[in-house]
Amino acid sequence: MFIDKDQLLKTLNKLYQEHSSCCISLYSYPGQGKSRLLAEFMKEKTCLYFKASCVPWQENFSMLKEQCSRSLGKSFSSCQKASQLLKALKKEASKEPLTVILDDFQYLSAQNRRFFSQLAALEKDSSGLFFILCKSSALWEKESHKDSLCLGLRNFNFFETRQLYPQLSPKDQLLLYSITGGNPGILEYFSQDLPVQESLEHLYFQEKGILYRWVPLLLGRYYGNSPFITGILAAIGGAPRHLQEICDKTGLTPSAAGSLLGSLESHGLTEKLVPVTEDLSSRRALYRISNSPFRFWFTFVYPFQAEIEMGRGREVFQKQVLPHLSSSMENAFEDICREFLRLEQSRGHGPFPMEHVGMWWGQHPTKKRTEYISIAASGEKQILLGACFLTEEWLDVDALSVLQKQAGLFPEREKWYYLFSTSDFVAGFEAISGSHVRAFSLEEMCRIIDNL
Repeated sequence: MFIDKDQLLKTLNKLYQEHSSCCISLYSYPGQGKSRLLAEFMKEKTCLYFKASCVPWQENFSMLKEQCSRSLGKSFSSCQKASQLLKALKKEASKEPLTVILDDFQYLSAQNRRFFSQLAALEKDSSGLFFILCKSSALWEKESHKDSLCLGLRNFNFFETRQLYPQLSPKDQLLLYSITGGNPGILEYFSQDLPVQESLEHLYFQEKGILYRWVPLLLGRYYGNSPFITGILAAIGGAPRHLQEICDKTGLTPSAAGSLLGSLESHGLTEKLVPVTEDLSSRRALYRISNSPFRFWFTFVYPFQAEIEMGRGREVFQKQVLPHLSSSMENAFEDICREFLRLEQSRGHGPFPMEHVGMWWGQHPTKKRTEYISIAASGEKQILLGACFLTEEWLDVDALSVLQKQAGLFPEREKWYYLFSTSDFVAGFEAISGSHVRAFSLEEMCRIIDNL
């Protein structure tokens, strides 16, 4: 099944039909489904696909020229410069529209800085060339403002992921999402016919498991064998951490740790969290591993590599992992509920214009303790306070009590209360609780999103 996330395929096809010439930048991280998207787009079109390598320009240019010769004709073999090659492509496109996909384009542009401007210039003369330049999402902030057209791939959200595994129970769908984060490249390793836990053991907790070595290999691709990067991710593990906690565990200074965390964030591996009522400069910031496969690996695999290497992975899985998977599922369920709020906001069904959806934490003014609210959203004069319940029991109005006590932390704001549960709520829950209270079961959230 192909799910058109954010209708990117539809957008690409529309641009292809509307523009005689175009140059689009497509940003993605490994495993986000770029190859599948491109394969769907290339159907019934004349296309040239080239994947650049981390080699000098002349080597990449030679390989590109050879690819053109094999695919489009031997006339390309006489091209000695990029300008000549582009002129030959333009001539080829005059016969029929031609799509040229340059994967890992950053390797080409880094070695020849004029190449991008040469491509962009072709848009202005109706050449019939449709370029797709595939780049790492780590370059988004640095380069996207230079692009006339740019698109970004993302992982599947939970509601899309469950469509790929309709035969799984809601609990197993939630477990699968907590492990994979909806990454298509990771999802493809989980069989449709095996229980998630069985696949999990084979993939992560055997020395030859495909995903056992996936995280170290990807880190090596980004950072070589940097002990500080691995140390930071290990220090964060499965729970958000303050910068000082990370420094205490790694021995890094706040400045050094902050710089490395910024690099990890640019690669989509970590994120900085702040309470929804504060800006990004907040001193109460927390850092967490945002990439779910990385978070799972550093929580459940990294501490037990010695045992796994010695063939005791099954024992580790049974004794150290299974009893604690619920905590991973709780974190994933909170993420799902926040995503649901954002989707509700996008279709105009939020309780108020929500400026920031996330969480809130802070010091209680009289009890001298830190209060934590797992789901929160702020507006100009409003606050949404939410709670998640990973349970099989039906919930009654008592589930509201903690949130109502925490409401006193926001005396100047209009309060809304949202409750989410993997089970259900007693009949009439919202009517009993008041007009500013909403309750959603996981089943109801899925039904609402499926009907969008």
